[in-house]
Amino acid sequence: NLKVAKRENSVVLMEENYKKNYKNFDPKSPESHILFSMQQNNNLEQSLKLAANMQHQFDDRVNRANRGVKQAGFVVLYKTTMPSVLVEAGFLTNPSERRYLTSERGQTYIASGLFRAFRNYRETMNEKLN
Repeated sequence: NLKVAKRENSVVLMEENYKKNYKNFDPKSPESHILFSMQQNNNLEQSLKLAANMQHQFDDRVNRANRGVKQAGFVVLYKTTMPSVLVEAGFLTNPSERRYLTSERGQTYIASGLFRAFRNYRETMNEKLN
């Protein structure tokens, strides 16, 4: 996962003011990933619950391939102060997935699955608070 995160996060180097925008985050530096992981761990349990809800919806209702829930330090989730997930709905490079992802039906099902997952997560959290 660290290799994938490093590769995915390396795009920040293309931004004009990446050092300012990401507070000197260096996607190639192990230290940056350690600090990033510590930040992410603040909401890890809740993020995993939300991700599991989303995976369940994609698997059962949206009928998408189950690739599992994985954890990696992606910069798009950097410094979130709440549970956060990055959803991979499919691959545009796969012709059949591209057709589904670009169809109105596919987009409606995916959006509905994400909504249901979040709603279920929120209801579960509200029950715990009450």
